Amino acid sequence: MSKQPYIPEATTNQRLLVNLRRSRLALEATTLELENITMQLENTTRQERLRRLQHSMRTSDAEIA
Repeated sequence: MSKQPYIPEATTNQRLLVNLRRSRLALEATTLELENITMQLENTTRQERLRRLQHSMRTSDAEIA
């Protein structure tokens, strides 16, 4: 005897599908928020690097003069 797979009722199936869609949208929103944070951190890092390079250039110019 083979056991028949369980097929949920249409209302249960619809509810689960709505929950899956909602979860997917929440995950996508979180991913976008993390990408935004990453871009902000990268921008901050670039600005700090530029500041250090400019400082080094000013320091080396002062040593030459």
